[in-house]
Amino acid sequence: MKIAVIGYSGAGKSTLARVLGERYGIPVLHFDTVQFTPNWQERDWAEAHQLVREFMEQPSWVLDGNYTKFEYERRLSEADRIIILDFPRLICFARAWRRFFTFHGKT
Repeated sequence: MKIAVIGYSGAGKSTLARVLGERYGIPVLHFDTVQFTPNWQERDWAEAHQLVREFMEQPSWVLDGNYTKFEYERRLSEADRIIILDFPRLICFARAWRRFFTFHGKT
């Protein structure tokens, strides 16, 4: 099974992706961990793309994030399920703001 989870920041993509991965016993890739290394340093573009391509070679996966530069068309065409979290922007903004204050200064 291949699942793509997309939606606004603060919509709950990472949480849902983690739960789906646990429920179905399949690997999960969060695009934030591809884009950024520890301490929020941007990863080399070629290295990031290679990580995504290699991950997508698996027979099953859950991909979490919007990042259109990471095999966007391929992942949507290969996904058996596409889950779009379409909550009101104000709710997502409040969640993202709360997350910022909870994790500010942490890695």
